[in-house]
Amino acid sequence: MQKEILIREMELNDLDQVYELEKRSFPNPWPRYFFEGDLREKNTVALVVEYKKKIIGYALGKYEDNKFHITNIAVDRAYQSRGLGRALMKRFEDAGRRNLCRFLYLEVRKNNLQAINFYRKLGYQIDSICRYYYINGDDAYIMKKELL
Repeated sequence: MQKEILIREMELNDLDQVYELEKRSFPNPWPRYFFEGDLREKNTVALVVEYKKKIIGYALGKYEDNKFHITNIAVDRAYQSRGLGRALMKRFEDAGRRNLCRFLYLEVRKNNLQAINFYRKLGYQIDSICRYYYINGDDAYIMKKELL
């Protein structure tokens, strides 16, 4: 399977598959126009994981001064625990270093223990809480990782 997996830049024609995965992955999915807008911005890094012409993961992030904001990441449940999320996060860290970012950060739902543990294993730490961050009123942790 590993030889058939490709991580590449996201393109506009990927959005149908990306958005279907978004809707399956999150209780309050982003609107599709968020993805379209991000893809048009110069400071966005947008990646997909492709397996046999099917998108099984994606990640979006943005440069903001000396920070890299990871805005969205998902891997299809059937393909989780195979290192794909880790590979996407590594690509973001590499991009952050190339662009002289001091740290990466992201928001994660406070009750999403699986994601929190995943980020902790990658060296992210809870920095603060953002109250009522999600549309349904859930709080988010802001997690950060310094780039050395």
